[in-house]
Amino acid sequence: MLVISDTSALSALAETGLLHILPALVNCVSITESVRCECLNAGAPDALRLWIGRPPDWLAVAPDPRTLLDETSALGAGEASAITLAWQHRNSSQLILDERRGRKVARNLGLKMTGVLALVTDAAIAGLVDFEDAIQRLKAVNFRISDVLIEEARMSISKSMT
Repeated sequence: MLVISDTSALSALAETGLLHILPALVNCVSITESVRCECLNAGAPDALRLWIGRPPDWLAVAPDPRTLLDETSALGAGEASAITLAWQHRNSSQLILDERRGRKVARNLGLKMTGVLALVTDAAIAGLVDFEDAIQRLKAVNFRISDVLIEEARMSISKSMT
């Protein structure tokens, strides 16, 4: 399975010190060149820029697709390239994506997706992180997440423990 991330998911995980959950959960993550450039942008969080400046072995950088899907025209370059790459590998890929507009495009294209909350939930179930601590860290960096989704995640964790 090719796991492809956009910038915002990496940013949230970098800012909260939770990037370590990615290789434990998915083994290898791919990003496009546009996502890499967004991570290096002067406006990106320091933690993200430092991390991408010395990328780990489990991160692969793929060239941007030559042609982006028309459906991604209203999205940023990183998001559009990540969605297009996932589309090109749609039978064997999963996209890590949290922005509402991007998720809507990916959903309409029938792409498999996950997000930061699902990753944190899986990491908590695997004993890699304390869920409540991770949620507080995400909230501290203004990661938008509804209380309803957080409660659903808590219930998933609770069910997995029984």
